[in-house]
Amino acid sequence: MSLIKLGIPVFDGLVEGVRRGSMIVFAGPPGIGKSVFVRYAVLNVLSSSGKVVYIAFDEDPGEVIAELESAGGIEPSSVRDRVLVLDGFSVRLPGLEEAGYTVVDPMNLIEALNTIYNAVKTYASEVKLLVIDSINEIILRNEPGIVLDFIKGLKALSKRYGIISIIVLHSGIPGLEQIYSTIEYVSDSFVEMGFDPSLEQLGIPLRRLRVRKLKGASHSLDWVPYTIGKGGKIMVVDIKKIMESVRTALAELKTLTTEKR
Repeated sequence: MSLIKLGIPVFDGLVEGVRRGSMIVFAGPPGIGKSVFVRYAVLNVLSSSGKVVYIAFDEDPGEVIAELESAGGIEPSSVRDRVLVLDGFSVRLPGLEEAGYTVVDPMNLIEALNTIYNAVKTYASEVKLLVIDSINEIILRNEPGIVLDFIKGLKALSKRYGIISIIVLHSGIPGLEQIYSTIEYVSDSFVEMGFDPSLEQLGIPLRRLRVRKLKGASHSLDWVPYTIGKGGKIMVVDIKKIMESVRTALAELKTLTTEKR
């Protein structure tokens, strides 16, 4: 089976490629940049004239479209034509749903799965990517067994139509470790994201990621540090330079402390 790249900086460099029909989980704490990575995958599909089904639980659907339109590289008018956003955000406020967006209820997963299925089936071979951003709304509102059935349904849908599914998972919520492990087990690929703990103790919030799991292709298990710059640009960080700067700063601090004595 042929492998494809997702157009995601850092991630693409760690994997040989991914199989069509794969379900990929990007897991990490809030603020680590998961949605930025997903945006690269969406724009990559749009650049090749594919379509995307995007289920928005964490953001207003209009904001999702606006962010993609302002990302650059894609005609803003084509974003609305080729990104079908399903609204799982406004369901919290009945009567305030975004006009023109189909609603997905995170508390009725059978209906939600049917809605997603119908959206994918409508465009059939044109859909190349399915995004769930994020799965936490569903995890927190449903029993673990129901969540597992929903995720397996998404996986079956991905396999049937040969589309890549990306699930965003906010980690670090106490008491949900078991469901996190289950999601990792069911997924085809699991990308772990977080802050380097040794540098975090020094007050340096360095982001890093590693591919813990990838079915059907080779991949690196190494942690890779990265930063997100202006305009959402993802760049690999030279950890050696950071450590050299830290050692220099500590040496200078030690000298100042000695002189004061």
